[in-house]
Amino acid sequence: MRRRRLRKKEARRVVSEVRETAGVEVAGDMDEIDFGNIKIILVDNEPVLLEYDGKYYVSVYGAIKLKPERYRVTVDEGALKFVMNGADVMKPGIVFADERISEGDFVYVTVEGKESPIAVGVALCDGKEMVGGKGKAVKNIHHLKDKIWRYFFG
Repeated sequence: MRRRRLRKKEARRVVSEVRETAGVEVAGDMDEIDFGNIKIILVDNEPVLLEYDGKYYVSVYGAIKLKPERYRVTVDEGALKFVMNGADVMKPGIVFADERISEGDFVYVTVEGKESPIAVGVALCDGKEMVGGKGKAVKNIHHLKDKIWRYFFG
């Protein structure tokens, strides 16, 4: 894994995009570690952000630490083990979805009754369409206990 420091101009662009996509403020020295299809952005040596498909968002750790106010999807207890094994989030397991979510937005996933995020992903449909129905609603790109999480937290 190669680690490189982001230039100030790059870091400003990342901060601006994360402010728009997650509604959170980040500041500090930024380094990037490439995990293949995902790059993790360390902010002051903490894995707070990620870059996926050319877009920036908070990582699971970043969602836990920064508590974004927008783009939350909540699943029932039955979906927990599937999401934690890397499965995409299916509509039947969703009990709440922020109605501001549009297809293609980054979202973070929590479990009913708990506030702590367990995954981040990309919305495959609008928030209004996520609750009920059939099919996939969120592409799971990073979750607790995956290789990225284990790299930083064992």
